[in-house]
Amino acid sequence: MQSLILDRRALLRLAGAAALSAQTPMALAQPAQLTGGARKRVVILGAGMAGLAAGLDLVQAGHEVIILEGQMRPGGRVYTLRAPFSDGLHAEAGAGRIPSTHHLTLSYVERYKLTLDPFLPQSGAGVFLWRGARQVTPFGGAPDVAKLNVDFSSADRAVGFDGLAHKYFGDLLAQIQRLPQDAWPLPALAPLGQISMADYLRAKDATPDVIAALCTGFEGDSALDFVHDAVSHAAPMLWKIRGGNDLLPHAMADELNGVIHYGARVTRIAQDDRGVSITYAGAAGSHTVRADRAICTLPYTVLRDIEVAPPWSPAKGYAIRNLYMGPVARVYVQTDTRFWEADGRNGFATVDQPMEIWSPTLKEPGRRGILMSYIYEDLAADYSHQSEDEQVRRSLALFEQIHPGLRDRVEGATTWSWLNHPWSKGAYTVIRPQDYKTVLPHVATVEGRVHFAGEHTSPWMGWIQGALHSGLRAAREAGGG
Repeated sequence: MQSLILDRRALLRLAGAAALSAQTPMALAQPAQLTGGARKRVVILGAGMAGLAAGLDLVQAGHEVIILEGQMRPGGRVYTLRAPFSDGLHAEAGAGRIPSTHHLTLSYVERYKLTLDPFLPQSGAGVFLWRGARQVTPFGGAPDVAKLNVDFSSADRAVGFDGLAHKYFGDLLAQIQRLPQDAWPLPALAPLGQISMADYLRAKDATPDVIAALCTGFEGDSALDFVHDAVSHAAPMLWKIRGGNDLLPHAMADELNGVIHYGARVTRIAQDDRGVSITYAGAAGSHTVRADRAICTLPYTVLRDIEVAPPWSPAKGYAIRNLYMGPVARVYVQTDTRFWEADGRNGFATVDQPMEIWSPTLKEPGRRGILMSYIYEDLAADYSHQSEDEQVRRSLALFEQIHPGLRDRVEGATTWSWLNHPWSKGAYTVIRPQDYKTVLPHVATVEGRVHFAGEHTSPWMGWIQGALHSGLRAAREAGGG
């Protein structure tokens, strides 16, 4: 059973800017070619998925490429935690799932001969926890609303938790599904971009409990952004990469051997009519790289603290200062056994808080297990401002309600916060109603010789597909092909 109706969000959001290329994702996936023999020198800021995709595309087309990455690893917000877990176990800190409809992402998975496994359980019972009332729900089953303290209308009780999404925005979801995947921001539906999801549901007489169940913390998201994102979550299958999702960026980085410079923190972006100059700080001091073009894949939460000369245009500067990155926190506990599986439970759970509960060790070899929470928005910010010990204490209390007896099985715990991570300062982009007209149209626009990529500049904000698509688009812009 998916977490609370549509298994909301993954490390990530959709959406981008009005100026995006009209090319389909798979058209962009076709190899780029030099145009008129115009070989360029392009510097790429960031070796996340967008930077890697752009780098591979430009190198293949014959351009000279330099990638500057502040961290000592590739992948950005595609990051798999392997420590401090035992026995080779791992869990995702970032992007967790790949929808079967994200064909561009799947083409890269196939390119590097990686193996996919189902992200969601294919058997076993889940747990549903609502205001202290716990129900174990058979695989494919739904919680019994009659046994829960919930403020639902009689019609909502009839459809139950699993029927709410279809009732309240099923028609809108189907309408968006019929549109081209990269047609964002869907101008024909623009009015929905300028109201919140909570207001959209209130207009349909949804009760506060219905709004909480459907929005799971994203009440302030624009209705259009929310439902557009739900299209990806509603894919027939959600996948994960066997061995960890960061095997994909590592495979891409291996192909770019000698192109990526790690430990290179960008401090200044300057440009004139002849080229761009990127200054970065490394272990051996400050350096400056000169190039014909630059592709900036840095999150705007990071970019807004970097010196630029000349300043960005007013519209672009406003977008950089105001684009909203949603906070995400995660808490992981390792147990000596997966005792919940002995009782027929798969480890996944739906709770009455803005979070998902995953069991990333489902179907993994060995006896030890990991349970983890994927926490959103205001609750994630609250967690992120607490000590690791306090986050673990809170999570253990919740996990114990979900799987009684867990406390006696815990061997260790760890946490992760994208809000606290200096290279992202947030997890994925969310388009709020007040940003639909003022921020969204300027997110992907070119500024002189500087092009922009990253999930925040794509029709799939928060997804690997969005980062890859944006990297290819920016590479074609910068390379002139």
